[in-house]
Amino acid sequence: MNELELIISLFPLVFMIHEFEEIICLKRWVSKNGLWLTSKYPKLTKQVTHLGQLSVSAFTVAVLEEFVLVSIITVLALTLQWYSVWIAAFTAFTFHVFLHIIQSGIIRKYIPAIITSLLSLPYLVWGLIRVLGGFYISMVMVCFVSGTMVTILNLYFVHKLALQYDKIIEE
Repeated sequence: MNELELIISLFPLVFMIHEFEEIICLKRWVSKNGLWLTSKYPKLTKQVTHLGQLSVSAFTVAVLEEFVLVSIITVLALTLQWYSVWIAAFTAFTFHVFLHIIQSGIIRKYIPAIITSLLSLPYLVWGLIRVLGGFYISMVMVCFVSGTMVTILNLYFVHKLALQYDKIIEE
């Protein structure tokens, strides 16, 4: 296994460790800090309300869908050398992690996912160095933009799915 294959192989593990912190901490954190957050940042009211309404199991269903996609993308990259699809997912995840760090810095509080965001930085920097050293920067940028756009669309879809899950479970 070469260095790039090792980085690719570790992606689902790093992704899930990060998501476990969100699964474990998000609901309680929003219950405790949601009012404070929306009073300080009113534009976040819709998102905070949505996250507060989701059950832990519904949020876990959303994470499961994302994990399945990350796993499929990883297998495709390792078996068929579909590196561009993996780079799209990896760079979008890296952006996601950096957003958590920025969010925590802005509000100057712990947020769910900040611990694993910081712990994943060495892996993400290693991966970025390897990707930027092995692929054209223009390709990496196209992958980043497309990966981020697909991720945003998927998050919208998967959170709708999670709300439906909660409605079905309540019936």
